[in-house]
Amino acid sequence: MAAQADLFSAAIQPPQAPEGRAGPRLWVRRLAIFSDLQTPIRNVPLKPGLNIIWTPDMSSSGSRALAHGSGKTTFCRLLRACLGEPGYATDAQRSRLMARLPNGLFAAEILIDGVCWVAIRPLGLPGGEFVVQADSIEEAIARGHRDGDQASIDAVIITSFFSAIAGATPPEISRNQVWDVLRAWLTRDQECRLADILAWRSSQTQTRSRAQVLGETAKLTMVRLALRALDAEERAAAVRERELVAAVEEERRRQTYQQERFADGLKAVRLALGVGDDVGFDDTIDQKGLVSLAKEALADAMRADLPKPPDVGSIFARQKALNEEHETLTAKRQESENEARFKRGEAERYRSEASQGEIDISQGGIRVCPVCRVSIDEVKAKGCKIALERCDLPAIRAAIEEKQKKAAELDSEASAAEQEAKRIEALIQQLEPRKQALEAEAKAADAASRAAQAAAKAVQDRVYRARRTLDDVRSLREGQAAAKLTPPATPELEAVRGQLDAGRARARSAIRTLEERYQGVMAAWLPEGVQGSIKLDGNGLKVDAEFSGRGEVSTAALDSLKIVAFDLAALHMAVEEKADLPAFLIHDSPREADLDGQLYARLFSLVHQWEREVEAPCFQYIVTTTTAPPPELQGDRYVRLVMSSTPAERRLFAMDI
Repeated sequence: MAAQADLFSAAIQPPQAPEGRAGPRLWVRRLAIFSDLQTPIRNVPLKPGLNIIWTPDMSSSGSRALAHGSGKTTFCRLLRACLGEPGYATDAQRSRLMARLPNGLFAAEILIDGVCWVAIRPLGLPGGEFVVQADSIEEAIARGHRDGDQASIDAVIITSFFSAIAGATPPEISRNQVWDVLRAWLTRDQECRLADILAWRSSQTQTRSRAQVLGETAKLTMVRLALRALDAEERAAAVRERELVAAVEEERRRQTYQQERFADGLKAVRLALGVGDDVGFDDTIDQKGLVSLAKEALADAMRADLPKPPDVGSIFARQKALNEEHETLTAKRQESENEARFKRGEAERYRSEASQGEIDISQGGIRVCPVCRVSIDEVKAKGCKIALERCDLPAIRAAIEEKQKKAAELDSEASAAEQEAKRIEALIQQLEPRKQALEAEAKAADAASRAAQAAAKAVQDRVYRARRTLDDVRSLREGQAAAKLTPPATPELEAVRGQLDAGRARARSAIRTLEERYQGVMAAWLPEGVQGSIKLDGNGLKVDAEFSGRGEVSTAALDSLKIVAFDLAALHMAVEEKADLPAFLIHDSPREADLDGQLYARLFSLVHQWEREVEAPCFQYIVTTTTAPPPELQGDRYVRLVMSSTPAERRLFAMDI
């Protein structure tokens, strides 16, 4: 073991915390799971330094139990949730947990600069989570949730570790999201499989972390800020570059649009003038240009004769006179018809009065008295008891004759009125052919007038189009130079990019420190002849590993090693407080299937060396594994929890979920 320690010592020295630092500034002391407020399911004590969560595979457990499905990733997610991440499980997993543990909860004791904070999260319905300063989980549970309690520990961690960078984040990351983003880096999703240094959160884990939707540029900016590899001048230059790039792109779009409009306009005027693409704006020896052709087209259009519309006014006047004559005759006919009807009625009335006495001329006698309507025979026999005067029969006979004469006269006058009405009707009928002729003449005149109006409009439209074409040709000739695509002036953009290069050059000091740690980790981890490098340029941050004589080698195992080494290098800087990060790291099953077991074991040995070389380790590294750690690290001091997929009580929740 001494020889192995010397090997690691030559590669990288253990991180040295500033004088007076007696432990990590941030670490998790304990994680506990409860089925209800009084019943614990799982109690996992943790410590500064190396903490191993182990589910032995078949080769090391000696049983047929699978190394997967015991709860390693869920353990990491519960830790992350206590550290402020919104989602501790996928929706499907949460539904199962709520069904099996409706009153369940989980909690963690989180020490920040020596002060213990307890974060409590419900496994059932959301809304009961809270963070409180307390000495233990049990004390916090006994106290319970109170109004005013924080729901997340993010604000405490941001104030303690990120006050220097909280105001320098990219626009898409608010101050309150700083720890949410950097937490994703320090506690990577197992589903990302250590694919890239900026691959932190997989969308399928449903964590609701801001890091899930951030672009590479924003995440790289956060990494550089945390590593103190991005100063204020470069940040200002980056902001200005974004503004200038947006302005250049807008100018390019404007020029492209203007050129497209110019091409469309030129095509339209050539089509209107009936010429090909070879005709330019100005005259040449061989042919007239677009300007001359447009002027000629306008002159031709303006010389066109406008048709004269017919005189419909005289037709309307004659129609009006005819209608007035028709109305006059109609009124006279109606007057004669009314007179005939009146006189016929009067004649009928006189005849009725004449016959009212029921005079029987043929017999020469009066049967009924016209005064009292009593039978004459009865009057003669009994005497008249009604009339005071005696009936004057001759006078009555004379009155009857007068009425009959009057009726005859009225009949004659009525006949004359009827004849007059017929005569007038004949005159009215004689007006109909004239009326029809006038209507036909008016219809023809209206059609001729419409045709004249249409022809006039066509001439006017032709003049308008010719004038518009001439205006368009002149406008296009004036704007011909402006329509040519010209590269936007970018001297300021080039100057700003020079400032960015200068900023990256200044950042190389921090990147060099990180690279030295990275090279040391790779040298301690891999065989001789491997050289690691970290490069920061305009394309981002690139982490490489090269074998001597073979150049860069890319395999899934080596790629994952590069990511783990990068994270450990950042952890090393955080311990020495050369980075704005808590010295805290979680790796969930970092071994790839084709990674050599001895190389993988060196990961544990390296972190173990960092811990044992100091009196009090000032970092916390939590790693889950299915591969057995080195024998000397399999004791309770380093293996904080051993689980198995079977039986159920050996899983994280001690039951089937």
